[in-house]
Amino acid sequence: GNIDLPDAYEGLIYDALCGQHANFVRDDELRAAWRIFTPVLHRLEKERPIPETYTYGTRGPKGADELAKSLGYVRNDDYEWKAA
Repeated sequence: GNIDLPDAYEGLIYDALCGQHANFVRDDELRAAWRIFTPVLHRLEKERPIPETYTYGTRGPKGADELAKSLGYVRNDDYEWKAA
């Protein structure tokens, strides 16, 4: 039969009205997130870094491997990307 499924916002409003808080962050969590990410956002805005590109299906940008190596990570060279 026909089922009337609420859209995402209707579902969130309904959850809030029913006291279901699982899909919402607490105010202290929100403040902590802003405290962590605001300096990052300001730095990104100020420095305007250019994202390092890489070819689809590869392990990712060379800079990621260099960072991991500098932090002591040992890469497994047997990794092979399997496209879906």
